[in-house]
Amino acid sequence: MGKIKLSFGFVMVLFLGCCSSKNELDTAQSRLAVIGIWYWQQSSGGISGNELITPESTGVVIKLVFGANKKVTVFTNDMETGNYPYTIKTGKSIFDNQEHYLLNFNEMNYVIRYIDKSEMSIQDNFADGYILTYVR
Repeated sequence: MGKIKLSFGFVMVLFLGCCSSKNELDTAQSRLAVIGIWYWQQSSGGISGNELITPESTGVVIKLVFGANKKVTVFTNDMETGNYPYTIKTGKSIFDNQEHYLLNFNEMNYVIRYIDKSEMSIQDNFADGYILTYVR
């Protein structure tokens, strides 16, 4: 009976270790996916939930440059307007109280809704916020 308990304990430790490693791997993959240059395409949402803001409607072009050094440089109309450390970690969204990847920079938390090699969609993690879409 002691061997069964010991074996079960070992399997549980191994399982939990694998889950932890997978979460760390997923976070690392998300961090790698964000690295590069992103151009703001649009923001939608706001108080009414129906606002749509674009570079064309505002005359503002925003570029984010995420570095492997965990720093993001923000350019507005080709002028550097900020340089901030960034983090990606798991945390709860206020919208569904579920775990998501959160991108944090410039004292803001964004829920990563979608990211691939050509598009990134992030959402302000507060009520009446915006969904921001960036492309490479």
